[in-house]
Amino acid sequence: MKFSAELMALAENESSGKSSADNYLRYTKLESGKPVNFALLDEDPLEYWLAWGEAKADGSMRPFRFLTEPSEDDIEAEFGPEFTQCLNYERTGPRKPNKCCTYPVYNWDMKCVQVLEVSHITVIKQFMKYGLNKKYARNILDWDFELSKISGDRTRYELMPVPRDEDEHDEDEMAKDWKAAQKAGFDLNRIVAGGDPFSDS
Repeated sequence: MKFSAELMALAENESSGKSSADNYLRYTKLESGKPVNFALLDEDPLEYWLAWGEAKADGSMRPFRFLTEPSEDDIEAEFGPEFTQCLNYERTGPRKPNKCCTYPVYNWDMKCVQVLEVSHITVIKQFMKYGLNKKYARNILDWDFELSKISGDRTRYELMPVPRDEDEHDEDEMAKDWKAAQKAGFDLNRIVAGGDPFSDS
């Protein structure tokens, strides 16, 4: 019995429990007080605008992305008849689009390449603080980062650069995994059109 290499790779990923969710570092899902450790794989983020739509059929939420700040007409045209704009936190009006900075990163805890989509301006400002500081900016890819979720009256996120622990974090393994992702066709720009950066299918 013969199977294509593509089908065998798909089956192997499925049996190992890997899912598309593993491809994204979702910092909002972190446990409070348990930081995630990662390294940036590109110093310049992909920037775009993110608007959330709610499906009229079942209330499920879906992200819609725009290269420039969308007008109400842009949002309505992109959402089509099946989605409405999600309400804001106070539920007093539509949730405004957010400016996003998105990076390919290497998650040291999971030992894999992931996509980090940053939509909170407070976290973006922290990336900017380090990215514009000469002490870090000249070799930003050589630093590791810890991102923590801190729960309380209002949830907040804290980003901190840390020197890379060469005993625990294998740069050769990171470089190998990043090269493999790129060779497989990784393209961060696909996310803007609703595609998967890891696959063009």
